[in-house]
Parts: sequence; structure tokens; C-alpha cells
Amino acid sequence: MQKKTTIRTMKKHAAWFAAPALGLACLGAQAQSSITLYGVVDNAIQRTTAGGVGSVTGLSTGGNATSRLGFRGSEDLGGGWRAGFQLESGQSTDTGTGRASNTNNQVSGATAAGGFTFDRMAYVSLGHSRYGEVRLGHDFVPTHYNSIMFDPFTTVGVGRVGNFTFSGLGTTPVPSAITASNTVSYWLPKNLGGVYGMVMVASGENASNAPDAHDGNLAGARLGYAANGFDIAAALGRTRYVSTATLGNYTHANLGISWDAGFAKFYGLYNVVQLELLSGEARKHTAELGVQIPVGPGKIKASYARLEDRSQSGVRNAGGSARSDNDAQQVAVGYVYDFSRRTALYGTYARIRNEGQGAYNVSGGRAPLPGRSSSGLELGLRHSF
Repeated sequence: MQKKTTIRTMKKHAAWFAAPALGLACLGAQAQSSITLYGVVDNAIQRTTAGGVGSVTGLSTGGNATSRLGFRGSEDLGGGWRAGFQLESGQSTDTGTGRASNTNNQVSGATAAGGFTFDRMAYVSLGHSRYGEVRLGHDFVPTHYNSIMFDPFTTVGVGRVGNFTFSGLGTTPVPSAITASNTVSYWLPKNLGGVYGMVMVASGENASNAPDAHDGNLAGARLGYAANGFDIAAALGRTRYVSTATLGNYTHANLGISWDAGFAKFYGLYNVVQLELLSGEARKHTAELGVQIPVGPGKIKASYARLEDRSQSGVRNAGGSARSDNDAQQVAVGYVYDFSRRTALYGTYARIRNEGQGAYNVSGGRAPLPGRSSSGLELGLRHSF
């Protein structure tokens, strides 16, 4: 009897010692990896006016930062290697629905808005502190990273420069203007003395013997330098499409620059968008100058953008006039009041003046009649977590 009691006691003591040891092992494993849930909820009261069409008042989303829900994680593999992932879904939090995405960088791959999609990012990565990082999946294209960094409105809301640069021939964005699916990208390491950059390729995943075999295939790159408040970067992307009356090989190039002078941060961004149509080359150049000025617990934002259409003579408007007359100008101004690092009130006003038969509109608004103006006002609240 004594022997059995001793054995039970030893097993009990072993369990007491094993439990803390197992807990320490779990903590050690957790210290090597991390998973983060994050997001933004940004809604605003918005009023937009389209010349000759009328005005609309309602609720909008993403006026100061895109509403989103995301997950990201990483695991330290040792020896400087790290694996990771990021899944980020844009959300229309004014309606409680998800946003549209695209599966193959082509018109045929467009998905309808409403369901939950990881339309912003969905990739897995493997990187090394000395050699850089490789990502596989769905991601922003190189030129869009430039648009985010060098537009004082971070290319969201009624004042974004994307009102001019996201669209191709009309006002609808080209499928690969913002994000691309089926991508492989390489990112330079972060210890290159201020130099940064990436290259990306993407596949439309068409059959090799199809007439549109190369449609949706993208190649792009971005290279920049940042130090002492100064930042400059150039980006280029090209997506292949069979030429039609409204779509063709799509090339987007931009150059951005910013300087943080302390009392204000200044921005400059130049975009060239080109489509190779059956009727000729549609091309537009957009130049933007902007500023952010700290005022009180927030900042003033302002920008001016000028679009010049330089399409070839064969590219005509529906009525037969030259598309090269379709120039436009945009003025935007706003203020962000920061309650904290996570919560802010904001207001933005923007106005677009179209020329020729141009019909560019502020984000969230309807297209005006050709040659008429478009304007928008947003008053909103943003909270991040």
C-alpha cells in the first residue's frame, strides 16, 4: 500500500512540474510568431453635385481612410528568415457590405460588391532581413503605392487624385489600376540606407491558345529613396489587353515627391496613363501639388490637380469631337481633427471643372453631363483599431 501511495505522489508532483514547463514552451512558441486583427471604420455624411444631373445626399464610407478589416501574422523561422501573411478586406461600412474585387485583372474577372472579399490584400510571404521579401497573392500594384504615399488625401475621399488617374477611357477604373490578382512580387530589404523598392508580375491565367492569352498579365516596379523628411519614388506598370474600342494595353507611370518641413508637408505627384485602343492611343497626364499643415490637434489638407488629355487624333468622343479637348481641374481642401491616434473627425470639399466633353466626377458622386462640373462635401468620423 505504501508503495502505491508513493507512486501516485510522484506522478502528481511530476504533473505539477510538467504544467509550468508546458506553459513556458507555449509562451516560447508564441514569442516567435504573432497574429494581429486590425481595422478602420470610416463613415461620413456626403453631398455630391453633378452638373446637369442633380445632387445626392447620403452616407459614404472611406472619406479619410478606407474602411477595412484585416488580419496579419508572422513567424520567426530563425537565421533572419520570417514567414508571414496579410488578409485585408475593404468594407462599405455605410451599408454593411463588402467591396468588389477582380479574380484575373480583366473585365471578365470582376466580382459584384456585397460579399466579403479580401479585395485589398491577400498574400503569403517569405523574407529575410538581408535579402528582402517575396509575396504571393493579391496586392496593390506599384503605381498605387505611389498614389497613396504622395497624395495628401492618401487617394481616398472626394478630394483624391484618383478621380483622374484610376480611370482609363471613361470614368470606370481599369481592372489593374489599383490592385492585381495572381501576383508574385519581390520587395527590397529595409536596410539599404533609405533606398526602397519592389517588382511585380501578375497573370491573367488565360489558356495559352486563346485569342486573349495575354490579357491581364501585368509587370511593374517601384523604386524610391527616403531620408531626413524627403521622399521620392517612381513607379511603372503595364497590363496587356487585346485592343478594343474602350480597352487596350494599359500603361501607368508616376513620379512622386514629398518633403516634411516640420511646419508643413509638401507633396507633388505626376501621372501618365495610356491605353492602346483600336482607334489610337488614349493618353492623359495629371499633375498634382498638395500640402498638409499641422493646425491645433489636427491638420489642414489641400491639393490642386490638372489633367491634360493628350490622346491621338483618332480617339474621339461619342459626338465626334477630339478626346484631347477633355481636360479637367480639381481643387480640394479639408481638415482632420484628431481626438487621438485612433479617432478623428474630418471634413473635405472638392470640385472638378471639366472641359470639352470630359465628365470626371468626385469619388462617390455621379458623372455630370459632358463638360459640366462635379463637386462633393464630406463630414465624417474615422475610428481605427
